[in-house]
Amino acid sequence: MPREKLLTTTGFIHWQASAHLMVDINTAMAAAAAERRNRGTGDKERKKNRSGADMGIESFDPVKHVSKEKADTVSMWLVISFAATMSLLMRYVAMPNSQDNSDLLWFIPMMAIFLLPSIHRAILPEKFVEHYTKGTWFKASFLHIFTWLALTFLLSNAPFADIVAPEVDDGWGMISSSEEGYDFTKSSDGEVTLTEGYTGSHFIVLAFSDNYDAADAEYAISYSWLDKNESSADNSWSEVESVDATALDSVRTHKDIDYPVAIAIPEGLTEGSYDFVIKVTEDGDPWENTRTVTMTLVVEELVEEDSTE
Repeated sequence: MPREKLLTTTGFIHWQASAHLMVDINTAMAAAAAERRNRGTGDKERKKNRSGADMGIESFDPVKHVSKEKADTVSMWLVISFAATMSLLMRYVAMPNSQDNSDLLWFIPMMAIFLLPSIHRAILPEKFVEHYTKGTWFKASFLHIFTWLALTFLLSNAPFADIVAPEVDDGWGMISSSEEGYDFTKSSDGEVTLTEGYTGSHFIVLAFSDNYDAADAEYAISYSWLDKNESSADNSWSEVESVDATALDSVRTHKDIDYPVAIAIPEGLTEGSYDFVIKVTEDGDPWENTRTVTMTLVVEELVEEDSTE
């Protein structure tokens, strides 16, 4: 077969059969690039067309997904309703009769979480129940507990309930008469001190505050060191107020709603320790509230100074 000798622009000599067309380098490179592009597009298309199962992902069923979402929503409202019913029953049925056994007020609602699966199966249709798993009961348990706690806190506090007796507002102390009215001495370590042979008027003072009007409670004041028939004492606040209406300001943070108390210290107490007791009784809701406050007066021995010349 005859051959031709061709000189290309690059200076190389190519021998090629005259029966074939000559292909230059640029054309060959363009063809190779086009082939690579086609191969890349095919790979992307194959990746795009791969199913979730081929990639290890569970196939998505829209109908099943919607059914499960509906089942979860129904379960949520069922649990909230159950927890709300439990809260109302414990507050208005169990609580008034459980003052001496208050542990039942939290034990019964906590144990109720074991009823949740049975309640779902008894009330809801099978088309919902079939979607529930152990994870459903786990989430339902937490929803029940936190819903019950939130509603219980709401129903056990003002204005829905009053389960705590009035408490001491801002500490207590003693006032002693002076030329300008009364001087206040704050208690230290639960006691105040006088020196034997003291003179003038002295009062143990404090104030009580409450969610409601603290004045509605009953306050029984007594001297613990005296006989029961002689130990009762009166609230002398009106006597103190007539002399100095601001005498108790040091122990009154809520003057507009508190109940001030002033207990007169008897004259002539000798060296020793004396307890002043206030028992507070309030007709609360749902039960009777009580509180006992004890304040101690220490009368120290009078030490006479030696006068030696």
